[in-house]
Formats: sequence, C-alpha cells, structure tokens
Amino acid sequence: MDKVILFLLKRKVILYLCTFLIVLTGIGALFSFHVELVPKTNLPWIEVNISGGALPPEEMVEKVTKKIEQELKSVAGIKNFSSKTGTGFSGISILAEDGEGEKVKQETQNIVNRLRNEFPKVVDTVTVTQTNLGDEDLIDYAIVGADTQTMLTLLKTTIKDRIESVPGVKEVVVSEDGFENKVAITFRPERLTTYRTTPADVVGQLQGTNWKKAVGILENPGFDTVVMIDNSLKNVEEFKSVLIKTPKGKVALEQLASVSDLRGSVKDAISMTEGNLFVQMSVKRAAGSDLITTQKKVEEVVRQINEEAGGSYELRVMFESVSFIKKAITNLSRDVVIGGILAILVLWVFLRNWRVTMVIATTLPLSILMTFIALKAAGYNIDMVVLISLSLSIGLIVDAAIVVLESIYHLREKGMQLRQAIVQGSKEVIAPVFASQLTLIVVFLPLVVADFEQWLKPILHTIAFTVTSTILASTIAAFLFVPIFSERFLQHDKQLQTPSEEGKNRIVSLFQRLLSLTLRHRVLTLLVALGVFVGALSLFPLIKIGNGLNANENQIFATLTMPDGTSLEQARTAAVEAEKTLRELSDVNQVFFTAKKETVELNITLVTKSQRTQEKEEFMQEVNGRLNAIDGVEQTSMTFGFSGKSAPIELQVAGEDLEVSRAIFAKVEEMLASIPGVVNIRNDFERGKEKVTLTPKQEAMSQLQVDSDSLDSQISMLLGEQPLSTISQNGIETSIVARFPETWVTHPDQLQQIMIRTETGTQVPLHQLVDFHFSKSPITIKHEKGEQIITVSAELLGTDIGTVGRQINEKLGTVEMPAGYKIEIAGDLKEQNNTFTQGILVLIAVISLIYVIMVAQFGRLSQPFIIMLSLPMALVGVILGFVVTQRTFGEMAMIGLIMLVGIVVSNAILLIDRINLLRSRGMGLDEAIVQGTRDRVRPVIMTKLTAILGMLPMGLAVAEGAELEAPLATGVIAGLIFHTLVTLVLVPVLYSIFEGIREKRVARKKATRIADM
Repeated sequence: MDKVILFLLKRKVILYLCTFLIVLTGIGALFSFHVELVPKTNLPWIEVNISGGALPPEEMVEKVTKKIEQELKSVAGIKNFSSKTGTGFSGISILAEDGEGEKVKQETQNIVNRLRNEFPKVVDTVTVTQTNLGDEDLIDYAIVGADTQTMLTLLKTTIKDRIESVPGVKEVVVSEDGFENKVAITFRPERLTTYRTTPADVVGQLQGTNWKKAVGILENPGFDTVVMIDNSLKNVEEFKSVLIKTPKGKVALEQLASVSDLRGSVKDAISMTEGNLFVQMSVKRAAGSDLITTQKKVEEVVRQINEEAGGSYELRVMFESVSFIKKAITNLSRDVVIGGILAILVLWVFLRNWRVTMVIATTLPLSILMTFIALKAAGYNIDMVVLISLSLSIGLIVDAAIVVLESIYHLREKGMQLRQAIVQGSKEVIAPVFASQLTLIVVFLPLVVADFEQWLKPILHTIAFTVTSTILASTIAAFLFVPIFSERFLQHDKQLQTPSEEGKNRIVSLFQRLLSLTLRHRVLTLLVALGVFVGALSLFPLIKIGNGLNANENQIFATLTMPDGTSLEQARTAAVEAEKTLRELSDVNQVFFTAKKETVELNITLVTKSQRTQEKEEFMQEVNGRLNAIDGVEQTSMTFGFSGKSAPIELQVAGEDLEVSRAIFAKVEEMLASIPGVVNIRNDFERGKEKVTLTPKQEAMSQLQVDSDSLDSQISMLLGEQPLSTISQNGIETSIVARFPETWVTHPDQLQQIMIRTETGTQVPLHQLVDFHFSKSPITIKHEKGEQIITVSAELLGTDIGTVGRQINEKLGTVEMPAGYKIEIAGDLKEQNNTFTQGILVLIAVISLIYVIMVAQFGRLSQPFIIMLSLPMALVGVILGFVVTQRTFGEMAMIGLIMLVGIVVSNAILLIDRINLLRSRGMGLDEAIVQGTRDRVRPVIMTKLTAILGMLPMGLAVAEGAELEAPLATGVIAGLIFHTLVTLVLVPVLYSIFEGIREKRVARKKATRIADM
C-alpha cells in the first residue's frame, strides 16, 4: 500500500483528473435520475380476477375458482395461492417462488385461457396481472358540477383523449361501475298476456332487428364498391317504434314494454363530495416516465380543461402521491445535506483546524457522487429508500477518512515529515480500517438472502446496494484521496498543535480516569454492565411492535358497514353525516365517499404533516370515534396510507362446514374482544345474504314436460337481464337489455308462483317443479391452497401489534376446536412473526460473519470474542431509544439494528488493533490498554458523533416521510450513543481480563518449561 501511496503522491495529477471525472459523471448521474416513491420492482404476486353476472359465491367457487385452483396445484414455481370468491366474481392471489414471477404469470394465463370456455356464459371479464412495487398510479380526479351522463361522456371522450396525449401518460381509466350504461326494455307482464306473447319471443325478434353487414362488392375497372345494409338502431326512440309480431298482429315495442335510457343514472353506488355527485378518473403513467414531471404536465392540461369549462363542471384532485413524494424527497435530501454539514462541523470542533477539516470535507461529496454513479449504473432512481440509505450512510462516509487522517496527523504532531507521516499513518491503519469497513458491508449479505416478505425484499436490496456502494466509495476515498489531499492541504500547515488541545485533553483525561477506575474494579464493572443489560431487557415489553410501511401518510381509507337490509339511500345519509363530521377536523383536507347498500367507502385526504395539530394515534382514535358514533353504523375499518391494505389482526378459521366454522369464529371474536385495544372486530361470513336454492323435482318435470335448460332460461329471463344488442353514440357503446320490472318478483313467496311454460304450451307454477331450500350465503368464500377459510379481522387503537400478538398466542390455546378444523394467524400478525424470525436468523448470521472477519484480522479467537461480548450493550441503547420515543419497532428498525452490529464493532476493532500495536512495540498490558484507549478517544468520538449527527435529521422525524425513516434512525442513534461509552470502557476491561488470563497462562507454561530444564 505504501508503494501505491508514494506513486500517487508523485503523480497527483492522476488523482486530480479522477476527481474531475467523478464530479462530472456524478453530477450527470444525479440530474438524470427519475423520482419515485419507492423502488419499482415486479413482485412474484400474480392476481387473477374473473367477473360477470350475478352467480352466487358457491356457484362461482364450483364453476370457476376450484377449476383454476386444481390446475394451479400442478404448476411448478408456485409457493402459495389463495382465493376470494363472491357474487359474480372470483379473485385468486398467487405467490411465486423468487425469480419465477414472469413464468408463473404466463402459465396462469395459459390455464385461464384454456378453461375460459368452461366458465359460465355470464363471465365477461378475465384478467391476469403481476403486482409491482412502485405502481403506475399517478393521480385520481373527481369530476363534479354537471349531470352524471354528461360527466361520464366528457371523461370517456374529450377529457380522456386530451390527458392520454400527455407525454408519460399510459392511459386514463374512468370508474363507471356505480353508474348505468344501458338502455333498459322493461316488459309489462299484463301487456304480454294481453297480446299472448312471451318474453322469449320478444327478445328473439329484437336480437334480429339491430344489425349491420356487408352483402357484396361491385367490381369496376379501377375501383370496387362495398355494398352494406345498415339496419342498426341509432337512438332510444327507434327502439320504441320497433314492430313486434304477436298472435294478435304487429305492435310497437313500447306497447309491450317501457324503454328507458338509464345512461349515467346511479346503479348501486352513490359517489359524492360536498353534496355533489362525482365520477372518478384515474391517470396511469407509462413505464419509465418521471413521476413528478408527468403529473406536472397532467395538472397543466387539467387546469386548461377547468378554465374552458367555465364553471359548468370541474376536475378536482381526489388522490395523488406526488405532493407527498416531493415533500418527502425534499425533506430527505435536506436531511442528507444537514447531516453532512453536521458531520463536518463535528470535525472542525474537535480539530479546530480548517485545513485538516477540508481534507475530510472533500471526501464527503466525492463519496456521494461515486455512490450516484453506482446507482445509475445499476439502474436505480432517486426514491425514499435510496435517500434514507444515503442519510443513514452520511455519518459513516467519513469514518475511514477520519481514522486515516487522524493517524497521519498524530504522526505529524510528533514531528514526523509530512510525506513520511502520510505513508506511515496510512499503512498503520489500513488493515483495521478494511476490516471495520468490511463488517459494515457483510451485514447485508444475510439480509438480502433471507426469506423476508416479498414486498420487503426490493427495499432491502436497495438499502443494501446503496449503503454498500457508499461504504466502498468512502473506503476508496480514505486510502486514495485522503493521502493526496492531506499533502495538498497540510504542506503549509504550521498549526501542529490544535488550539483545542486543552479541550481534547479534558475529554481524554475524563475517559482515562474512568478507565483507570473500571480497570481497578473489573468484576464490579462487568456486574454493572450485566445489571444494565438485564434491566433493559425487562423494558422490552414496553416497546411498541408493528410492521408495514405506510409510505404515504396523507391518506386514510375507511369503510363503514351498515346493518343487513340497509338501503342505498340510508347508506348515503350515513355517508353524508360521516363527511360532515370529518370535515370538522382541522387535519382533514378533503373527503370523498362512495355509498353502497350496507357499506360506505371513505377516501380522506389530510393536510401536510407540518400543518397537523394531532399526533397520528390521537387523530386515528378521533376519526374512529366519530365514525362509530354515526347512526346505523355497525362496524368501522380504517387503513392509513394505502387503499385495500388488510387489517393488522387477521385469524383464519379453516374447515369445510360453514356452520361449524361460524361457531368457532364466534369464540375467536369473543377472545379478541377481551384484549384491550382491539377494535372493529368483524368477519367475512356474517355479512352473508339470504339464499334460496331451487332443486328440480325430476319426476314432476318429466310428467309436466319441462326440461332443465328450459327451466333455467325461463327463470333467468324472469329474474335477470337479457342482453339484446348495443348502440353507439360518440364512440361510446351502450348495452340494450330486456328485463321484467324490479318489483315484479321481490319475495320467495312470489317466486313460487311464477308461471313456467311447458313443451305443450301450458303454464305451471314454479313450486310444482322445484323444491325450495333456504339458507344463508356468505358474501365471499375464501380458499387457502384450496381449503375453505373464514377470516376474523380487527384493528388496533392505543396498542401495538406485538402486545396484542402475545396475548392472542396465549389465548388461542383456550379455544376449543373440533376435529378437522384449525385457526391460523394471518395478515400483518403472521408477517410480523416471520419478519422477526428472519431478523433473528439474519442477526445471528451477521454476528457469525463479523466474527470470522475479526478472527482473520486478529489471528486469534479470544479478541473477537471480546468485541462480541460488548454487542449486547448496543441493544440496551436500542431498547431505551424505542421506550423513550415510543416509536414503532418494525421492519425498518430491524434493518437498523442489523446495521448497528456492523457499525459498532468497527471502532472496537480499531481500539484493539491499536492496543495490540503498542504491545508489539514492547509496551506492557495495562500501559498499552490505557495508552491505546487514550489514542483512540478522539477518533472514536469523532466517528460516532458524525454518524449520530448525520442521522439526527432523520431521527427527529418532523416532516413527510418520517414514518419510514424515523424507526431506523432511532435504533442506530440510540445504539451508537450507548455503545460508544462501552467501546471506550467495557472493551478495555474485557481485554484486560482475557489478555491478563492469557499472559498468566503463558507465564505458567514458561515457568513449567524452565523448571523442567
């Protein structure tokens, strides 16, 4: 190494040129990054969604879900799959093995395509998609102010076209599920009877009325002419006048049925905000487009549209994450800059020499720019995870540089010539610095290969790559740039003794007296350390445990569940009351709701974090209390940050008999209700609907000459809608359907009396042909690997998932289970158990790897073991940090704890290496311990203070993005503060004990050999 340094000192221009290239390339990389919320990565989750018609859940399970599940069992590369089936829909979630996502998606698509013809005819939508982290959602708008038909037409034509023309926009999706897009032909039963015709006759004639086709070509020299007959109907009035043949002659359709244009009318949901109906529009961005730039262009187009509307309608922002991302990215970028400035200030305060400080200050931006180059080369962009990683690394960047420079400057203070001090100082610390830097890097090896939850892996990989790149860059800077910059800045330095020598001596003297005291009372010191550790462990239950990363803190999604039989209007009334009471809260910015029969969905947008007057927990309790106080609300559920996120507490009851399962989950709900802080307990069975099953009487049907197909088609015609045709206006297709009046059959007693036509033309009541069986059907039926499950869910207020999880595990054993049934923990609680299990395994692997590195460094087993014994003291700091701040210990905190292990051992390695060096030069054990510790007080405090202050802005958590970064920073800062004291006191004491024993053993062996001679 000394030859390399001497070469570079003679050829400094090479380093200056490299510096210029790094600055140029790094700045170019910085300005070429796209901005994202989180790393965009395809995940091994495949979603299959199938919908259409109104088939009951049981029928959808038998005819759709089970068929697909049976095929999935034979697909290689699938780790797990589950399904959720309801009225008219089936959703299957598949988890593939790592790296098998694309393959499993393709095989799943092939399975669905192959089975498509076997699905019921009413199934009209089948999609297979792969989930990704950092999705394509850009911004959602709500259009208000005009009638719904006009708003739908505008969104699907003019507005859609204008926004989709914006560069970076992939598509615009209009949410029209809650609105009708059809013309309904509603039969008049008494008129059909009068004209002695049937619905089937009318439908058959209507289906043959609306058509258009080419009938031939007129061939001429030089040109051909296509002949087409257009018998299509263009509007609703034309349908009314269509002539229908009946036994009593031809009659206009409007004499047999009412023809209603229902386009834009409310179907089964009402979406409102501030008393106005709205239609939702979602803008999706194209892959590779910049989030902030694309939304800015979209917002400009929307501004123009609103100006042109002149108040007749308005597009309002309903949901967007860019404003949060911009603030979060800005705040994190600010944290990186502030952390860097604080780190440099620490150096200046300790060194009081601007020349020395400038040497370190130049390596900081160089290391960051080299990290930007690495990120760009690896295909990363700037997102919250990358910036958190940089914030975490900012105080570590200068660690190696400080140790190298301090070694050089220490020799200069002793009068050594500058170039010789540079070579000798760098040479003395190269091995321990490389070992300490390697310990920071190896912590990520087990972290990236561990079996964490799939959504967490891309985040871990991003943190691992970013921090590793930063540490490698800082190591390069420490051994290549620091020596060269030292000669440049220190060659004219006359200030070999710092003005702060007195202050430095006070700090050194303080630690020296403390060390002397502990060395005289080594056993007592160890007992005190053990007592502190045991005391800290007793505080562990006071830590709030949680998981899940709610990156966007400005959004709340709530669902109100109403009693069975609640009408759409009653749900709307409750929703209006919910909106009114929520708007009274100063922290609420906007409220949008969609009311359906028996449920209300609320989209609540909050003001920015700096404007809020309540803490998150307090605010959630306030919202929950107000929503539960609304008349008619039976249950409330809320998620903070993301729509559709599962409840934190989920328990699955598995078994085939639903009635038995009902009895079990009733006990589970009772058990959950006994745990403090568990609220909004619910299950996905109790919201079931009354069901009547018709079982054909085969003997009666044979006698009365009614076959099964005829029975099915006649009942379907009487109870459902029969698609006839479509009409097109302004490029929008509208369905034409035939049906009976909605009030014609509303009760099972009426259903029993409907008349069914036999093959002879006579009619018989339905109850003569079928048996009626009444039961209750769940809204959804869930399967896990083909096994039927019912999920009991709940939320938490005023407690944490760790505390509740421990109580659930204790009480689950008291729930009696019939044979063949079981209760399994699912959702966030299951994720938490897996995360902590994997975290412990990773921690063990990290400690093992670091131990191997230290054995290689020191050449013996005992000295690395000394450092290992000091690690529990870092855990003491972590526990105290989370108890005091009451922040949630989750995935990010676990990452911080694992990183902390690599950080805290680095200075202990440098300390022991210094003591070993002094002993190798002939110094006695006690003298070497005191002198070695004295020599390392300044660099240890400087490196740890720079690390702590570098992460301090993250730890303060005062703005957007804090929920993601604060737990990680809290664990690292608290652990570093406590372990720094341990490094300078406990490590020397342990070294004294172990090496003292070793010296005595060596002395006894030597004495024995002398005696034998």
